[in-house]
Amino acid sequence: MLCISFFIIPTGSLPAQDIKQYNSLEELWQDMKTHNYIIKNAAIQEKIASLTYTSSIGNAINPRIPVNLNFTDYTKLQRNLIPGEFFGAEPGTFKQIQFGLQYATLATIQPQFDILNPGSLSQIKYAEINQKYIKNQQLLLERDVYEKVNATYYNILSLRSQYEILKKNTAVAEQILSIVQSKYDEGIIRKQDVNDARSNMIIIKDNQEQTAKNIEIQEQILSLFFENQIKPEIKENLVQNTLSNVPESISSTLTLQGILLQSALLRQEIKGLQYQYLPTLSFVSSFNWQHLSNDFFLASDATSFTYNNIGLRLSWEFPTVQRISNIKNKQYQLQTLSLNEQHATQESLTESRQLKTELEKAISQYDNYTALQSLKEDSYQKYLLQYKENVLPLDRLLTAQNDLLTIQLKTVTSLANKAFITGRIKILNQY
Repeated sequence: MLCISFFIIPTGSLPAQDIKQYNSLEELWQDMKTHNYIIKNAAIQEKIASLTYTSSIGNAINPRIPVNLNFTDYTKLQRNLIPGEFFGAEPGTFKQIQFGLQYATLATIQPQFDILNPGSLSQIKYAEINQKYIKNQQLLLERDVYEKVNATYYNILSLRSQYEILKKNTAVAEQILSIVQSKYDEGIIRKQDVNDARSNMIIIKDNQEQTAKNIEIQEQILSLFFENQIKPEIKENLVQNTLSNVPESISSTLTLQGILLQSALLRQEIKGLQYQYLPTLSFVSSFNWQHLSNDFFLASDATSFTYNNIGLRLSWEFPTVQRISNIKNKQYQLQTLSLNEQHATQESLTESRQLKTELEKAISQYDNYTALQSLKEDSYQKYLLQYKENVLPLDRLLTAQNDLLTIQLKTVTSLANKAFITGRIKILNQY
């Protein structure tokens, strides 16, 4: 059976949903992408990566304009001893002199930027690669959701076909029960045969009812992909789906691309750490305005003056044990990713061969089941006539009906499986 549940549906009433009809999986998928929270979150991560890249360009020169405004009240000014002879006193004597003004206001602006910073420049390339990696991860998440939608979609189509088969067989079982009841009323057969016919009818009817519930569960799962904002109604059926073309080849490199981008990120990160060993050349400047007074801050009779400077600053940070250890650690991680890359290549080839084999198996199985169904149908009709003519026991007729029912269910399941695998191949080719 194809049915696989990916979510647990909570009990209780669901929020109001808009009902919308879809004629194909592709049509449903395009609409679902605008509602699914996983895809929305992935899109936000892509925007964050884009912002990081833009910021890294600005950080390459790291412009900074710190501004400071200081108000200082020297509540007790410092006193200094000055030789007395400066004031006409006897040599060897000293006089206390108080320097400075009590209230000082200082405004400073210090524009500066990096002229050459190899470490910051390497971050631009890192952010660019990271953008591609985040996009790759977004597509992988999108593909994963698409494959789950693909499985749920064909679960519904398969269960609907099974329901119709069970519904028809319930009617057949009721017809057999009616025939058996008539024979019993005529005294031709035993009560046990009536019980067997009735039991057969109840079992098939129960399977029909359980299948209806399973359809409802799968439809709830499909609605959850829309965050329960939309209740999709699928108009397609399995017969229509078999008319779609089967892809001739399989091409999916997203996983491998992700590993290659991870390796590129690590290489760039190692370069960034190594570039931090290089000196940084910066432009620095300072523009200052000072206001001094003994009355109060910014007094009108205060003394004001300015002083400025500009220059270049060369800074060089020596390697640290921690940074050397980080570089070595990332080099080991790079070796691991190299092994992952080789494995992903082989895994992709194996997956392609496996899907092709599964598709061939599903097609062959469907053809065989279709042939068997025709034979079982013919046998059942002959057994029914023989039972009506009282030349065949009831258990043989019921066995024939159940054999026919089993092969009918297997036929639609194999048809749904063929469509499901075809959908998977299309998704892998799309992503």
